Amino acid sequence: MSASSGTGTVQPPMSGKERALAIRKSQEEALSRLPLNTLFIVLWIRSDPPRPNDFHWGYYFHNTVQGGWKYHMKNMSGGWIPDHGATSGVFKSNFLCTLVEIASVPVAKQEQLHQIMRSRDGDVNSIPGISCRVWLMVILQSLIEAGIVRCNRPEALQQECMAFGNQFSAGAAKNNQPRPVVRSQVTL
Repeated sequence: MSASSGTGTVQPPMSGKERALAIRKSQEEALSRLPLNTLFIVLWIRSDPPRPNDFHWGYYFHNTVQGGWKYHMKNMSGGWIPDHGATSGVFKSNFLCTLVEIASVPVAKQEQLHQIMRSRDGDVNSIPGISCRVWLMVILQSLIEAGIVRCNRPEALQQECMAFGNQFSAGAAKNNQPRPVVRSQVTL
């Protein structure tokens, strides 16, 4: 793909290395634009081509300019296991589809947020119908009860996230950069 400059000349296509550097720069810029102390629901596509309403679900809490914390469950052959930890690469994730902003978290509530995110780690496989989405919704209910996320309609939030995911999944499959960040209209 070539781009035209303002002078009417055609620029040669980017090399693989140039494209990789451009992607890295756009990812770093996107990370720097995220509001601090903000909680997101993160969706990843599971297949290419993407299937409607078929996403891997997790949380991302952005608390420093350089990154934040990821919280999600991974399905291993023996069941679901937590995969939580610090990250500076939320935008570098393979198959990332979108980040949906759901809450601004006051500093006074951040330790409680981390505790809630880990609250089901020891018994995650006992959650009926466990999946990454089901785990996320169980944790969401605890976040709502703690006053960290303000949401009267968790099911509507889930549907809103799926709609965003469906809207942006083709771009994720094409590796369009940076990935979209949107704000929930369901959370208050």
